[in-house]
Amino acid sequence: MKKIIFLLVAGVFFAGCVTLEQTNVDWIPIGPDFPPTKVENLEVISGRQDVKRPYGNLGLLRIKNLKPTRDALRMGIQKGKRIAASKGADAVQIGEYNSAEDGSTDPHITLIIYAIKYVDKLTEADKQAIKDFEELGMLNERTNR
Repeated sequence: MKKIIFLLVAGVFFAGCVTLEQTNVDWIPIGPDFPPTKVENLEVISGRQDVKRPYGNLGLLRIKNLKPTRDALRMGIQKGKRIAASKGADAVQIGEYNSAEDGSTDPHITLIIYAIKYVDKLTEADKQAIKDFEELGMLNERTNR
């Protein structure tokens, strides 16, 4: 009986953590979703001046309320890279907003990640995603990939 109660409490706690985890992420789409890419193939850039190929923005990702610690930021960046790769990004531009800059006594970081798609070597699936977005974008519909 104790084991069942423990598992039930652990399950409720885990479900609460998952819900909390999802509420601090905002994905703001700018372009279509492409077939997923591999996280390990994502290029990480610090600014537009670092992009040397033609590109388009797929979207903006905000990961909010991170503690200003190295481990929390590292986990946030990894999560952001996984989300960007799931949208088909080839690169991510990473920035941050630190609430301490505005005088917060309990500072938190918001990661700001742009998902970038290079457009000089598009596959047929990529071209179809663009066409679908152009047609369905007028209706504010998203493709489910």
